[in-house]
Amino acid sequence: MPRILVAEDDYYAAELCKAALESNGHEVVVTFDGQECLRRYHDGSYDLVILDYRLPVVSGLKVAKQMLLANPEQQIIFLSAFATEAIADGMEELDKAIQVLRKPFEPDALVEFVENFL
Repeated sequence: MPRILVAEDDYYAAELCKAALESNGHEVVVTFDGQECLRRYHDGSYDLVILDYRLPVVSGLKVAKQMLLANPEQQIIFLSAFATEAIADGMEELDKAIQVLRKPFEPDALVEFVENFL
């Protein structure tokens, strides 16, 4: 069973992601800010990390950088309502192929995106 770490500061969106992914057989851990996400990340092993680009305390981009330092092969999907071009510019320094799923999205679209990514 794939383990997925979700960091999303909107409680409703986080629970929606969790329910959709768990209904498709994934084990999901939800966090609500970047600091909590990093703490949980270092406590476990995850097949995929789904990050809101604009997380409180520590930004999604900074979280991704720290994760990739710890594990250069970590798969990451960013969730964002912002222009994907702006995110791509910010992620260039990561030198990684990180996927972006634009908000808003339907739960089925998230599940399909994750399944295609894993």
